[in-house]
Amino acid sequence: MGPWDVFLRVSFAGFAAILATVSVQSYVRHRERRFLLLSAAFGLFLAQGVWLLAEIATQPISSVGTPWLALNLAVLVSLYLALLR
Repeated sequence: MGPWDVFLRVSFAGFAAILATVSVQSYVRHRERRFLLLSAAFGLFLAQGVWLLAEIATQPISSVGTPWLALNLAVLVSLYLALLR
């Protein structure tokens, strides 16, 4: 697992954590069901990010390819940019 792979994994987990936190805060503030569903979706992304981070410490060989990580990170970054807008 190279440095590019580690960077993508850490970035993925970071953006997932930011989006999950913001969506949970939105649900707490507004108590709308759609924010609860959004929080659950970003929670799944966060769980995936934690899994990917744990894999860095436990497995010397990556179970997922770098293109897959880059694609998922691009999805999260686009959602983050939409949130900022």
